[in-house]
Formats: sequence, structure tokens, C-alpha cells
Amino acid sequence: MPIEGPIKSLADLEAFEPPDPYDDVWIADLKRAVERFKGKVFIDYHTRCDFMAAADVRGFTELLVDFVDDPKLVHSVLSMISDWYLTVARRAIDAGADAISLGDDWAGTQSPLMSPAQFEEFVLPYFRRGVQTCKDAGAYVIKHCDGNIWSIMDMVVDAGIDAINPIQPDAGMDIGDMKEKYGDRVCLAGNIDCGYVLSDAPVDEVVYEVKEAIRKAGPGGGYIMMSSNSLHSSVRPENYKAMVETTRSFGKYPLRA
Repeated sequence: MPIEGPIKSLADLEAFEPPDPYDDVWIADLKRAVERFKGKVFIDYHTRCDFMAAADVRGFTELLVDFVDDPKLVHSVLSMISDWYLTVARRAIDAGADAISLGDDWAGTQSPLMSPAQFEEFVLPYFRRGVQTCKDAGAYVIKHCDGNIWSIMDMVVDAGIDAINPIQPDAGMDIGDMKEKYGDRVCLAGNIDCGYVLSDAPVDEVVYEVKEAIRKAGPGGGYIMMSSNSLHSSVRPENYKAMVETTRSFGKYPLRA
């Protein structure tokens, strides 16, 4: 992670030269995946288009302070970030990606990192642009955001996404509530805790959690079983295997979980 960002003023931004978005390095792995798997599996390309990438070049704390002290700089940085990442996203779609995951994290386990009003003013316009750009180019759009995003969820769904993940259970994101409120509008993906459940729990507890997620979110379709974040180094292979096998056993229609 960067210790500090290179952009400390509008002058820095004007002098800043981002990497070439047309360099094949950004989509080389995707091209290999398309060559091997296109038509066999759903290919998702993970990228960004707003907050976290801006925080990398401006500085995390500095960007949040700018929401109050320097709104012009915030929008200038976000506009540059949006242009760069969406150029790469369009190239990924042209190269064969079926979906684009927009992966900027906006929240901690208790709440978003900013007020809903600040989210609407500073982040939402660029997120909407990202969603529309990717959909216009022919891809599905998956929004990835850890943490508790209940207070901004209406805005996120209204932006036109096709799916939301990872629906982090230990951040108060109950899959049953998500299904009830938004299950008729977006696909739900995730909710199996990659902390305790997939890393430390006994296998029978993994099976229980997977069956509960299927019971709550599976009816009517629109649910993808997956972890609440990455499969990090602490995840036990046997627990991951139990999640997959339980899904295959109980996740087929008609559901019997």
C-alpha cells in the first residue's frame, strides 16, 4: 500500500502522468483466460473506477479531508481516475470479459467511510459513469464492496448494477434482508464468512452456514454462493471444499436446503 499519494495539489495533478491504459500488461492475464475458458465459464475482470484508486494517488486520509476542504480537487482526481480505469475496462470487455467487477471499497464494518451525502456528491457520479460505461460496452457489472453499506445501498442499486458482492456477514450485511429488499433487482453474491467460518470453523458449521445462505437467498434464483471476500491464506482447503460440495448438493433447483 502506498505510504502517501503523489498528488498534493491541483498543480501536482496537472503534472501527473498515469501509466498508459493501452499497455497490454493490464489485460494480459485476461487474454490468457479468454483463450482458455471463453464459452466455458463466466469471465469477470476486476478493476476500479472511483474512491479507492483516488485514495491511492491522493492519500486516504487526505482525500477524505478534501471532501470538506477541497471539493474541486476531489472531483479533479476522481475524473482522472474514472477516465483511466474505464479505458482499461472497455479494453477488457473488448478482449472478452463477460463482466466487470468495480472493486472500490467504500465502508468499514460499522458504516461507510463517508456520509451518505458525501457519497452521493463525490463518489456516486463516477460510480454511475462506470456502471453505464461497462453496460454500454456489453458487459454485466458486479459491484464489490466490503463492509456495512446499508445506508447507501439504495443509491448503489439504483445505479444499475447487475450484482452485488461480497455481502459481508460480520459487518451486519444479512443475506436474508438483502434478498427481501433487493433480490428482485440484483443478483446477490457472497456472504459465507471468510474469517471464522472458512478459516477456523469445523466443517459441519461450514455446511450449516452454506445451507442457511441458500435457504435465505436461493429461492427464485439470483444468488451466487461465494465467500465474503478473497480466499486468503488462512482459509482451510477442507472448509472451502465443504462450501463448494454443499452448494452442489443443496443449491440445485428445486432447492432442498
